[in-house]
Amino acid sequence: MSKLTDKAKSISFEDDDDTPAAAPVPVDRPRTAMGAISASIAMGRGVEAENRDLRAKLERFEDATVVEFLDPKRIRPSRFANRHELSFAGTEFEGLKAEIQAAGRNVQPIKVRRVGQGGDGRDEYEIAFGHRRHRACLELGLPVAAIIEELTDAQLFTEMERENRERQDLSPWEQGVMYKRAIDDGLFPSLRKLAASIGAQVGNVSTAIQLASLPSDVVDAFPSPLSLQFRWGTALKAAIDKNPEEMVAHARDLAAMNPKLPAKEVLARLTGVGASTKREAPAQLTSKGKVVGSWDKDPKGNVSVQIKAGSLPAAKEKRLREFLEKLFD
Repeated sequence: MSKLTDKAKSISFEDDDDTPAAAPVPVDRPRTAMGAISASIAMGRGVEAENRDLRAKLERFEDATVVEFLDPKRIRPSRFANRHELSFAGTEFEGLKAEIQAAGRNVQPIKVRRVGQGGDGRDEYEIAFGHRRHRACLELGLPVAAIIEELTDAQLFTEMERENRERQDLSPWEQGVMYKRAIDDGLFPSLRKLAASIGAQVGNVSTAIQLASLPSDVVDAFPSPLSLQFRWGTALKAAIDKNPEEMVAHARDLAAMNPKLPAKEVLARLTGVGASTKREAPAQLTSKGKVVGSWDKDPKGNVSVQIKAGSLPAAKEKRLREFLEKLFD
């Protein structure tokens, strides 16, 4: 850009010879901002106000954001990438791909930074924000529109976080993964410093990290990590702190279900939060018209079977126990 500016500034306004000037010949107006400015200067308009206007236009042109089209194969995700793989699937992502394909490009550019050169000597880049747009272009085989900036790790993290939070399309769990990675990697010395850098409340950052720090077995119990909500973090952590082994075992049972239960039902089973306060009466077990026991299920899904004393002889009790044990094989 500076070379173009220097050319514009170096244009001579003096006549090359003494030949009388010919009548003005209409010419096409230049189609670029620099062309328009250079042409105006070359025409010798000496009005001071107009010169000031031209200088202002030149400065605005120099400051303009430049969008380049890059090979998506030469761009890699950031090490602070917060997108779960499920973010690159489903109807929402397919809709994004359809929009980009129809336009022939990603209308909203992504932002990247240079991270060196490949074996062929060509530049390679790391994403600051726009991971889904990049993936869409990669899958469609289209160049990706990108803004290239020099960014430190902290600047890249801040750009990524603010962009995603403003778009409001990152799940609480994904935000937590991003925050946790930044703290674990020493990018910020404390939660408070991290929160100040991104303009977020410390409590929200802490809650997000709490979700991202849940045991993998507990996260796997839900249909998707993306379904976890901010307000669930405290209840899940309390349940884990109370009895971690029982919580993890229960979560594994839920994770093994096919299909998995809805997210709110999983939360209720693990913590009791969101479960119906109205509990159904235990179901009676009868034999020959007589009540011999009951079947009960609490809000967490725990099942209790009670058999009235004397209803079963010792031999049948043993057979019942063996039968129940075989059900879990």
